[in-house]
Parts: sequence; C-alpha cells; structure tokens
Amino acid sequence: MLETAFGETLARTPETPYILSSGIEARVRSAFETTRALRLYPLIAAGVSAHGLSLTDLHGIDYLRCWRVSAEIHATTVADGILYTSRFDNHRCVALFDRAADAIAETTTKAIAIGAAEATVLARHYGKIFAES
Repeated sequence: MLETAFGETLARTPETPYILSSGIEARVRSAFETTRALRLYPLIAAGVSAHGLSLTDLHGIDYLRCWRVSAEIHATTVADGILYTSRFDNHRCVALFDRAADAIAETTTKAIAIGAAEATVLARHYGKIFAES
C-alpha cells in the first residue's frame, strides 16, 4: 500500500510538520509479485516480546535495536524477511532479506515518480504539509 510505504519512509518523525519535495524526488515506487510463498518471521504480537522488545521499541525513532533483531533473525532462521506492523496506520508491512531475491519478480509498475499533487494528498494523510524545497 503506497500510503503505508510513504508513512514508513517519509513521515517517520512525528514532530516534523513538513515533507520536503527533495525527499519525494529522491524516491520512486515499484511493484513486484511473488513467485513462491514467502517465509516471513512474524515480528508482531508475541514475536516482539520474544526478542526483548516492546511495540514502543519497534515504533520509536531509534532503529538500532530493530536492526540488531533483524540481523539476529537473518542469521538464525531461514526466513525471507520480517512481517511487522506499521507505526503509522497499523497495516502490516514486509521487510525482505536479500535471500528472498528468487521469490520476487518485477512487474510493469516500476520506477514511477510521486508527483507533487499525489505527495500533497499523502502528506495530508499523515497530518503533514508537502513543501517544495
């Protein structure tokens, strides 16, 4: 979902009221499809606590603990990636590890820029203001 991806990458700091056009211009969106079932490690519900984390840790600004847990999951499981909950809208998100490369294929939706009008709508969705920079 584009809204969730936008929030996870561009609306990460609640205290910042603006999303700058330079941040939008540095990104494009693409879609892919899976070619086999993905093995996702559930870093949701009890899976969070099992790693000594709380939802507060996962939804905070400091990503160091999350990165350590991701590295641990990568090193100790055969998971293709992690299933987690977005900090912004409670939608499920997936972070794929490099070993999932054989499980995904490109679609015709690739490298599509997000225009100013769409960025304005997405920014408003998160209570932000889109600003030209």
